[in-house]
Amino acid sequence: MLSCFRSLRTLCLFFFLCAASSHSALGQSPALDSLRRLVRQPQPDTSRVLLFCAISDQYWVQRTDSAEAYAHRALALARRARYVHGEGEALNRLGAALRERNLARALELFQASLRLAETHHDLRLQAQNLRSIGIIYVYLRDRQQGLSYYFQALRIGEKLRDERRMVIELSNIGLAYDLYNQLDSASYYQEQAYALARRLHSSTNYILYGLGQVARKQGRWAQARDYYQRSIVESAALGHQRSSNFAYVGLATLYQQQGRLDSSIYYARLGCQAAQRNGFLRGVLNASTLLTQDFKTRGSADSALKYQTLLLAMKDTLFGQEKVMRLQNINYQARQREQKAAAEQTALKAHYRTYGLVGLLVGLLVLVALLVRHYRVQQRANAALQASLAELKTAQFQLVQREKMAFLGELTAGVAHELQNPLSFVKKFAEVSTDLVDEINGAQRLARDGKLEREILDGLKQNIMNISTHGQRATAIIKGMLEHARTGSAPREATDLNQLIEEQLLLAYQSAQHQHPGFAATLTRQLDPALPPVAVVAPDLGRVLLNLCTNALYAVRQRQQQLPVGQYQPAVTVSSRQLAGSVEICVSDNGTGISAEVRAKIFQPFFTTKPVGEGTGLGLSLSHDIISTGHGGTLAVESEEGRGTTFRITLPVRA
Repeated sequence: MLSCFRSLRTLCLFFFLCAASSHSALGQSPALDSLRRLVRQPQPDTSRVLLFCAISDQYWVQRTDSAEAYAHRALALARRARYVHGEGEALNRLGAALRERNLARALELFQASLRLAETHHDLRLQAQNLRSIGIIYVYLRDRQQGLSYYFQALRIGEKLRDERRMVIELSNIGLAYDLYNQLDSASYYQEQAYALARRLHSSTNYILYGLGQVARKQGRWAQARDYYQRSIVESAALGHQRSSNFAYVGLATLYQQQGRLDSSIYYARLGCQAAQRNGFLRGVLNASTLLTQDFKTRGSADSALKYQTLLLAMKDTLFGQEKVMRLQNINYQARQREQKAAAEQTALKAHYRTYGLVGLLVGLLVLVALLVRHYRVQQRANAALQASLAELKTAQFQLVQREKMAFLGELTAGVAHELQNPLSFVKKFAEVSTDLVDEINGAQRLARDGKLEREILDGLKQNIMNISTHGQRATAIIKGMLEHARTGSAPREATDLNQLIEEQLLLAYQSAQHQHPGFAATLTRQLDPALPPVAVVAPDLGRVLLNLCTNALYAVRQRQQQLPVGQYQPAVTVSSRQLAGSVEICVSDNGTGISAEVRAKIFQPFFTTKPVGEGTGLGLSLSHDIISTGHGGTLAVESEEGRGTTFRITLPVRA
């Protein structure tokens, strides 16, 4: 029985190599009849999976819809029987059947089959999937990727000393080079494939087509015609509709180049019919392209229109999915590395799980008495854990409902980092102050020294001021976090935005003058008098405007300090206007400007360009949150280094 199973598996694998994604196939009826007879006999599920795969191979060269149906049957049975090798074979067959209609899905199936083959060190299945993936990249005109996969498959064939597989890989490489018009390389690999196939008495229908392509492009028309005709004869004998399409279209192209339109139309029609019978959409596209050109040249408008319509339908189907594939392929290599790492991680976890189970069994024998004794304690602990888990799920649900809490981890890390600095300073200066008190007490016990006492008291006073400063900074950080938490909680009320803007601008300007006596800037208002009242949370929006105006005044003062006196006039402009369904508020300055690198991070919590102690980095993050989450609007920044910055607020007007 074991030898019978091995013979059956060898037969199925032979069918796979000669038909699935290769360039040769067996005869249609005898092979199918033989396989059907085997399926009707009592078979183990594993054998039946391989038989379904072999039948799918046979149908793939004739009708892809039937090939797809048998591939589905093989996949379902393999998964039900937990036959991993058979699942990999079935995934590859299903990908081959779907490749013409759904490139993206086919690539996913080939990749899944390849992962199974790599996990179970199945080199033959690895080579088959590498070749199948290479075909997709050749379709996408990705020369480097396509040839890379082809050569990987060839190296596995050489490692296995599987010469029949090497014939397929060599021919595929030759066809790829022909597609890229590298005729010397195409000829080299096709001749290698042809010589090896003749020695093995293997099929040469695809190889003959490849040799015909090289000869036609090199102007050796008589040789090209001979190669194409031999490929047609061999393909017909094998019942191989795909290779028939290739050879017919190649011969039709040759006759078109020679100006023999009747012959070109005849063979192009045969190629189109063969491709349609097989479900080979690219073959239909190539044949209909030739027929459209031929009938246009002859002036047969109706026939030209007929095949042009077919051509356009094929282009929409094929090129549309190729565009999607090119977009999906942008990060394919990164995804592939991630998948490989994930597979390795899974294998490592499996080993750890095995070791853990062994250790657990040993530990259970030792701890069984303790487990019985503490059973009730564990029950209470489990109940407490379940209650905690329920509370955690409730809290998690509440957190998910608030969009800004998605930044919880980042904000928590930022709070810890930002609070660490002022608290470290507080601790440091407190320790120094303690030392100073000890010193003055010691000095007083020894002798009264007024000068020493004054120096120590001055140092103590400075330390206390530093402690106060850094304590205020920690308070500001905590206050900013609290404002983050309660943003948008107040009700909205109709508000005169122009008045709110004016108030916050003057408040920011007065604060700047108070902090920096002698500072002056030109304040310009461009407020729309027809602006209607807008329902907003006035305190929250006021904080946003105050923060933007304060930042603008800070920027112009920084630029003023960088330039000689009299060369620069600080200016801040605020404006408002009504748009369709919204209002826009702008705060502009002619300050230092913001680089593109900084603009990308400007709304992140705790990110600030101000020196340490002058800002918490929460202002713009909070402002963005108030506008976007609290009011459903947008806050955008436009800036040019050395020219100035504009912050643009857009608020929806609700009826």
